[in-house]
Amino acid sequence: MVLIITGNVGKFGTGQHTWAGNYKAGAWTATPWSGAGLSVHTGEDPFHITLDPNAHGKEIKTKSYYYGEEVGYWNHGDTALIVNTPKYGRKVFTGKTHMPTPSKFRWVVNVNVLNNAKHHYDMVRNVDPNIECLITQDIEMTSDVNHNDIAFACNSWMEFTYPEMTITVSNPWVQIWKGGIRPLYDTRNDLDTFAGVAAKLSDMTGDKRMRDYFAMVYANRVDVYAQRMLDASSTFYGYSADVMLKSEKGWMVMVRTYPRHPFWEETNESKPMWTRSGRYENYRIEPEAIEYGENFISHREGPEATPYLPNAIFTTNPYVRPDDYGIPITAQHHDDKTVRNIKLSWHEITRHANPLWEKGYQFYCVTPKTRHRVHSQWSVNDWVQIYESNFGDPYRMDKRTPGVGEHQIHINPQAAKDRGINDGDYVYVDGNPVDRPYRGWKPSDPYYKVARLMIRAKYNPSYPYHVTMAKHAPYVATAKSVKGHETRPDGRAIAIDTGYQSNFRYGAQQSFTRNWLMPMHQTDSLPGKHAIAWKFKWGYQVDHHAINTVPKECLIRITKAEDGGIGARGPWEPVRTGFTPGQENEFMIKWLKGEHIKIKV
Repeated sequence: MVLIITGNVGKFGTGQHTWAGNYKAGAWTATPWSGAGLSVHTGEDPFHITLDPNAHGKEIKTKSYYYGEEVGYWNHGDTALIVNTPKYGRKVFTGKTHMPTPSKFRWVVNVNVLNNAKHHYDMVRNVDPNIECLITQDIEMTSDVNHNDIAFACNSWMEFTYPEMTITVSNPWVQIWKGGIRPLYDTRNDLDTFAGVAAKLSDMTGDKRMRDYFAMVYANRVDVYAQRMLDASSTFYGYSADVMLKSEKGWMVMVRTYPRHPFWEETNESKPMWTRSGRYENYRIEPEAIEYGENFISHREGPEATPYLPNAIFTTNPYVRPDDYGIPITAQHHDDKTVRNIKLSWHEITRHANPLWEKGYQFYCVTPKTRHRVHSQWSVNDWVQIYESNFGDPYRMDKRTPGVGEHQIHINPQAAKDRGINDGDYVYVDGNPVDRPYRGWKPSDPYYKVARLMIRAKYNPSYPYHVTMAKHAPYVATAKSVKGHETRPDGRAIAIDTGYQSNFRYGAQQSFTRNWLMPMHQTDSLPGKHAIAWKFKWGYQVDHHAINTVPKECLIRITKAEDGGIGARGPWEPVRTGFTPGQENEFMIKWLKGEHIKIKV
């Protein structure tokens, strides 16, 4: 709002916005004059399949028979947000356009989705057993491969045997390329797996449409699919897939600005916004927004990560009149806290302590992506393990180390010392014990030992007292990697049968996270631009108006597990040098102050 009223939107060097890989799909933009954009590949009508390889992209008939769902509901016990309220009884907060269905089949591609899922161990323990078939395809031995029914080994980007296309988002370039080397192993291209299953289904059912849907794969003409997408997108109209492939370079995406700048047309050419009024809107008229107390812009405490009253609305605005549904201020169930709407002044909010904070869960944990990996990919490559943390050791002198390195959590030195934790010690990191690391855990449950996070603590004075940091999505500990760690002579955390290597001895970063389904992310009445088309879309829209994962929305407790020295004896060796943060000797303090050298003039 501050940027809007000061005119700092839609101009180069202004704005508050970020990009993510998910938003690549919108680059293949559908318009009435160009065609269906991305949908000519993802939504071709199976009852009117185009088999002519020379057909223009605009000629492809599209009709989506699938219903989009946000994967985040899978993290919520595979259920919608439904709460039994004291005032209204059973109330459904998930809009009809967002409503998930029970998952019975999951097939994911090169995403490591289970490893990166919030509430990971609850997924493994309580959710995935109800899914009848789990399939993944990847180029690494991931935890998804270890937990799925079927795993397809696929070619890497260097090994593709037919063309592939990708783009960048903020700096819009598109490239079509083909792998440069023959596959090293008995692997297949990603599309080959779908095409193979489709062909078999056609054989079993006698319905040839399933085979026809992948006709260009069998004919080794995958470039036809790329050309159709270029033809049907306003941003690529007139481009030739063949020319782009032979050029071996990137090509500009035909958008209005470079780099892409949101709201440039609306600001500089007075184009209407994708809102009801066609203008920037700082007040929400949707009934849900008024009911939830979010019709005006105001601060809201997190549903868990706060020392004060969870999810309280900080405002004294008389026109904010939320419904609390009769849920008492003392309610602690995660869904009750999520939907409860209590409007208070800041003074009143701070008068109410978060019971979790009072029980010792007094640390926030931020989980940024690391610069050393690609999301979660390559987490256990030797060189990544060695240089990603302060505990890389190719000799593995301490046999407790899960590999040639291991993960770490950054903690304020004084906060650690106050809890008897030395730099380099192993610590336990626990989330809310009501449901983490998974619902229904018991100390006597062998799987609890697998799921409870044990990690190295690293002093870092750059973090405030109550803030910690652990990098996002290293490879989780599994029951088999823990067995390997405890039974192998060398102590490495490797699954005996699959060779899966974990970054942890026990647990994972996802041991203390869970899903939160915020009601305003699930409305049917909110208008906005369609994700890939030049048209309005109401309610759910993939990656635009939907629930999202919130790894930072958690409080954790940190307790000492083992000494950091080799074999759990004494402190971690670098601590003895006097050169490490929080353990500086007299010389190091002088050096930091610039007092170790004196210049005589």
